[in-house]
Amino acid sequence: MRDRRPPLLAFSMILAVAAPLLGAAPPEAPARRASPPKPAPAPAPAPARVQTNASVDVDAPAVEPPPAAKAGAPVPAPVPTPTGGSPWNLTPDDFKGLKSVALIGLVSLAPAALLMFTSFVRINIVLILLRQALGSPQVPGNQVLAALALLLSALVMQPVGETVYRRAILPYKAGDLSAMAAWEAGSTPIKVFMVEQIRRTNHVDYLWDLFDYADPPRPGRVEPVYPDDFPLRVVAPAFLLSELTTALMIGFLIYLPFLVIDLVVSAVLSAMGLFMLPPSLVALPLKLVLFVLANGWLLVATALLRTFAVPGVGVAP
Repeated sequence: MRDRRPPLLAFSMILAVAAPLLGAAPPEAPARRASPPKPAPAPAPAPARVQTNASVDVDAPAVEPPPAAKAGAPVPAPVPTPTGGSPWNLTPDDFKGLKSVALIGLVSLAPAALLMFTSFVRINIVLILLRQALGSPQVPGNQVLAALALLLSALVMQPVGETVYRRAILPYKAGDLSAMAAWEAGSTPIKVFMVEQIRRTNHVDYLWDLFDYADPPRPGRVEPVYPDDFPLRVVAPAFLLSELTTALMIGFLIYLPFLVIDLVVSAVLSAMGLFMLPPSLVALPLKLVLFVLANGWLLVATALLRTFAVPGVGVAP
């Protein structure tokens, strides 16, 4: 059979060349798949005509009334916004909240303040220095020493606590004293205790120095005659400074026998030619044995209790 593809091919080429001359449109290529057209945005609503007080029509969008207004309920008045003045616009309720926070802060500081006004400071510092003198900085632990200091402080402060309870707390609970009167009655025995410790340790000059700082010398100043005449705001820091000084002096006296043991052990090791052996390695067990055999904890505790004078109890110096 005769092949007809060459004539067909030639005919197609002739049509393609003659198409522009005859004004016919060329055959279109297959169209690509296009995305659907984007819908046109909806027309904005026409602005409403609002009649103002000046009888001028203003174009403004229509405002939908709130649901409460539709139901006929009264619409609350808007809260006025302050335009000037201090940015701290505090109400009486805010002041009550601030007072509560301040009261909580004072209550949280009360235990530390009570410890500062008692014999706890001197006893705790002496026990810590005793542990350092033994050469065992971790044994006994801080919790053990703090507990021992609290128990010894309770023994010292028991008469003072009973006086405060009898003169201030019981009358206040019964309604016989106001809060200020109960404070005066309860702080007086504690103040007397602190003044007595300052006097026994010969630190009365602390009171005068702090009093001159709190109330500088001036004409007409009321001069205290006795240590009890100083105010509590002067007696409290003077007592704390006195306790720190006294505790360091007692710690120095406790250090001396342990220092002698260290010197003896060091001299013996040097005489034996054991220069590479640390003296503390030999001195520590010797100090522990001697301290236990001498019943050192009881001696230190009773000596600390005797250093305090409780008014009305008659503790011997």
